[in-house]
Amino acid sequence: MLNASSLLPVGPLRFDEGGRRHLFVRQAPQLSVPSGPVPTAMTTWTVGGDSRVLPDPSEHEQFFRSAAHLLDRLAWRLATERVGLRLYAAGDDTFLSAVALTGDAAGMTGEEMYLAPPVQGGRRVICIHCSTMHDDVADEGLSCAGCGAVLSVRSHYSRRIGAYMGVAESAPPVGTEETGR
Repeated sequence: MLNASSLLPVGPLRFDEGGRRHLFVRQAPQLSVPSGPVPTAMTTWTVGGDSRVLPDPSEHEQFFRSAAHLLDRLAWRLATERVGLRLYAAGDDTFLSAVALTGDAAGMTGEEMYLAPPVQGGRRVICIHCSTMHDDVADEGLSCAGCGAVLSVRSHYSRRIGAYMGVAESAPPVGTEETGR
């Protein structure tokens, strides 16, 4: 599912019958599992997101207090995983970006990782002028917390960075350089 496009590659989730093991990570319990017959070797990881006592982990389901905790465990799992795992993710843009970055860092291919269309929530944006990251950006513009520039959020998504590009509104058009004349 991941490709060289400048957009976060998303699509409807459906279980891949070619996988031997399936891991579905979701940002909230109300997000639905992928469609299709549920494989026997399927595990769901869910961010609980509140202070309730978490259920004991089972063979097929595990809960996490935060997305950061889930992503840390995901990085560890992918580092020790063998060929045949299929990773599915559902959540907002920021969560999906982090899952995609984690999968990419572990060497997962586009045929092994699937991202659902993002639920309501903001995007992760990087200021290209000072490299400050901004999470949960819902608007098309913002003031950079790092350098103070008024940024316009471009539709370009960087898989390497895991964020959309925020460019100062006064910046020259992409592909041009200021010559100082």
